[in-house]
Amino acid sequence: MRLHSLINFVLFQVVWFMCLLLEQDSLVFSAVVIALMFYLSAQKKQDALLVFKALPLALLCEFIAVQLGLFEFKVDPFPLWLVFLWIALVLCINTSMSFLTKLKPWQAFCVCLLFAPGSYWAGSRFDVLELGMPLWQFWPLYGALWAATFTLILFINGKIGAFVKQ
Repeated sequence: MRLHSLINFVLFQVVWFMCLLLEQDSLVFSAVVIALMFYLSAQKKQDALLVFKALPLALLCEFIAVQLGLFEFKVDPFPLWLVFLWIALVLCINTSMSFLTKLKPWQAFCVCLLFAPGSYWAGSRFDVLELGMPLWQFWPLYGALWAATFTLILFINGKIGAFVKQ
């Protein structure tokens, strides 16, 4: 199981770096890696349902962030590679990020609040997005929005997991 989690983590990192380095040119490669992530999934039904349910919430979160001026992408409201990046991230929830599913909601929220904005800050360093405010303002504001969204996704994942096990 540890090897499976490690492979899942590495595949997500591959998608993350491809998206940041290649942007729109990463789509075909990202799709192949995402297909591999799904193929290797030990809980395909749960992961498929979660992607279906979580992706609209994730993209709504990104849309709200852009509308609030927290950041902006080169294309409005956000690039297609971000959709692929979110799918890859969601496919990590039950594998390499499963530790988050074992936390209480407030703990998961705090972890996301602290760490998630760093990915977007890194994206700004790669020039794939531009922060709309100083980092000290961006981090807590976007962190709270992202953490709320991801905590909701974790809650939905728990419900899907219970449904799939029936």
